[in-house]
Amino acid sequence: MRVRDDTAPAGHLPVLPGEFAERLRRHNPSNVIAVAFSGGPDSLALLILAAAWARGQPGVRLVALTVDHGLRAGSAAEAMTAARLAATLGVPHRILKWTEPKSGSGIQAAAREARYRLLAAACREAGAGELLVAHHLEDQAETFLLRLRRGSGVDGLAAMPEARALDSGTPPLRLLRPLLDLPRARLAATVAQTGLTPVLDPSNENDRFDRIKIRQAMSALEALGFDAAGLADTAGRMARARAALEAQTAALLDAHAVLSRFGHVEVEAAGFARASAETRLRALAAILKCVGGRAYGPRMDGLVALDASLADGTLGRGRTLNGVKFSLVRGRLLAVRELAAARKSAPLRLAPGATETWDGRFNVRLDAAGPHSYLDVRALGAEGLVLLASAGLALPLAPRPALAALPALWAGPALVSVPHLGTVDAAVRAEAAVLPREFFTHIRG
Repeated sequence: MRVRDDTAPAGHLPVLPGEFAERLRRHNPSNVIAVAFSGGPDSLALLILAAAWARGQPGVRLVALTVDHGLRAGSAAEAMTAARLAATLGVPHRILKWTEPKSGSGIQAAAREARYRLLAAACREAGAGELLVAHHLEDQAETFLLRLRRGSGVDGLAAMPEARALDSGTPPLRLLRPLLDLPRARLAATVAQTGLTPVLDPSNENDRFDRIKIRQAMSALEALGFDAAGLADTAGRMARARAALEAQTAALLDAHAVLSRFGHVEVEAAGFARASAETRLRALAAILKCVGGRAYGPRMDGLVALDASLADGTLGRGRTLNGVKFSLVRGRLLAVRELAAARKSAPLRLAPGATETWDGRFNVRLDAAGPHSYLDVRALGAEGLVLLASAGLALPLAPRPALAALPALWAGPALVSVPHLGTVDAAVRAEAAVLPREFFTHIRG
């Protein structure tokens, strides 16, 4: 495994242990840390640095995670090489396989989504509080150019952050990028001094991919003064602008919007309408992510059309976007999860004592004591509301569609419990809590 590597650029210093330690220290990491590890030059540099750091930290445990997407014939062999590299560095390692069907357009986006989903699940299983990834200075610049080409606004052009939440679970799981301000050449020098040979991914030379085209064009851009450091600085300024806009959005929602414990949002329409167009659009995107249980907002054209219908009074009896229905009721804008969309949520089977996330909106917990070996979680629906009424349970004063889209526990066709509203089977105890979301700090009881 240890061979001479003559490919490292001359004149570049390896990343010093103290530099890496300082970058981790400012994020106060937990005692269990995962590293996203493809075995390539960048992630190998990251694992080398992380392993050396962890050896000097009593009680810190490191695990390397490799995702095998199965998109190329050699991917399984590359994952095994990554495992051997991790073993050489004394780091426990897991291979995560993407086994879902892979076809059609958008395969790269689907692979990225699957990668982070698998990595987050593995972090949870390992008890890791952080996932380290090897993004560096050139990655920052390439991302900026890719988004500029697509016509992105402030959010798209803003820099990748050093740290962000990876999921909305409890306890928090963070993604950290400790190498983000360092050039690729210093990472290569870090690998070169160890004598380890990284995995070389042939897709990194495939100019069918937009990122590779941008990478290949960087040398020509540098000749015109568009170097990676300058582009990253511009992305950083965009990030500061985004932070200012997000502060305005938070203030608007704090003043005029309320998240209900039933998962819907109510907005005082007149006050909301007085805000600037940019702030309203951002607030609507935040509402859609919250009520729809999604990590990302809708396309801008959908947001603009929704905002226009609210402004010109044509919203009428309702408008649906990304599985969320908006309507105006007595001067209040209601955003409620669409029942049909909630029913498309992935099936969830809940074991006693377990807590799981349903529909991206609620954490649902089933008490360990009870007569069932498992219960299925799915939307209550109109039929469930009828069953509750027949069981003599009174419904709260809340929009009926919001109640219908609540999580309910079922034993086959039999309704057992609706944690928000009551239980049909007294032997079953369950809880459900709406997930906290960005900008929504107050949940109405």
